[in-house]
Amino acid sequence: MQVDLTALKKLVFTADPQTSLRMSRHLAALVAIMLLTLASIYFSYRGMLKTGDIGLLDINLMFWAGLLLITFAIRSGISRNFPDPSMTMTQMIWCSLYILVLIYLLNEWRSIALMPFFAILSFGYFRLDFREFLAVTVFIVIGYLVVIFYIELNDADRIELDRELIQLLGFALTCMVMVYTGSAVSKLRVGFKERNEQLADALKLNTRLATTDDLTGLYTRRYLMNMLSNQKALSEREDTDFVILFADLDHFKHINDSFGHYIGDTVLKNFADIIRTSIREIDYGSRFGGEEFVVLLVNTDIEQSKAVAERIRSGIENYNFNDIAPGLHVTVSIGMANYKQYKSIQETLMTADNRMYKAKDQGRNKIVFE
Repeated sequence: MQVDLTALKKLVFTADPQTSLRMSRHLAALVAIMLLTLASIYFSYRGMLKTGDIGLLDINLMFWAGLLLITFAIRSGISRNFPDPSMTMTQMIWCSLYILVLIYLLNEWRSIALMPFFAILSFGYFRLDFREFLAVTVFIVIGYLVVIFYIELNDADRIELDRELIQLLGFALTCMVMVYTGSAVSKLRVGFKERNEQLADALKLNTRLATTDDLTGLYTRRYLMNMLSNQKALSEREDTDFVILFADLDHFKHINDSFGHYIGDTVLKNFADIIRTSIREIDYGSRFGGEEFVVLLVNTDIEQSKAVAERIRSGIENYNFNDIAPGLHVTVSIGMANYKQYKSIQETLMTADNRMYKAKDQGRNKIVFE
């Protein structure tokens, strides 16, 4: 029995949480409509319905065929292409037509069939905007008015028009109250949605500020240290290696003193762009502080990383700054170290840092990897 229930659950629901949520709401509506269908069968059994060329069975089959078509559209994901993937308004209109047909068939106690309309309208509270909610309400009220006048014109013995019109007035006034309530709920829903979007935007901004450097757009030192810890665990679990590049722009204080801090900031931003274009998407480039930059090259070794370091070194050496600062020439010194050789993030960083200073001692604009 458990296997059957599991298979049924898989058949009805999907791995997509949004589609599963729509299906759960749709199934709740189907249960409510099933109760109404059973009520119609009871009305027919008690002889409360008008007999005609089209029987109740044909009407129910036609109605449920339409509902199952809606079910298929939601479950298959076709409805995701619609403005409202839940097809709320479509379901409300289709169910309203079914109730209007039952109202027409009832010989008496038509007011009983008005009650399900309130349940239908309540389904639209959290999905429809004010205009859509009003449109459905007007459709229901006018539909009821058309039905009672159609009966009056074609089968007046089945209806007391004065009583039906009074019922219609009370029903319409109640529906207007629901429209007003629905509009208030809609405003609250829109307000909550806007606030949630604002909070999401603020969270994204805070995350960006916490993880990226404002000037260069590269990752911050703190974020890189977190990524190094993650990479250490991954490297030890999968027996892979990673390489750290420690880069320091040569004579950067002289650049600031000679050309100004604005040009210095421009150099930093351009160097960051060179780093981004020189590494893979899975690698990490960070501004470690001032004119110091650290690059994490994942799942690689020293030999493979030499080409990356050379792209960075030659990229800034050959960069043309004449448009903004004639005569400006920038170089960088880079030290490299791989994790597997030292088995410690701190020691790997210190080794790369020491090799960067060794590159400076050897005349700058160099790469030292051993």
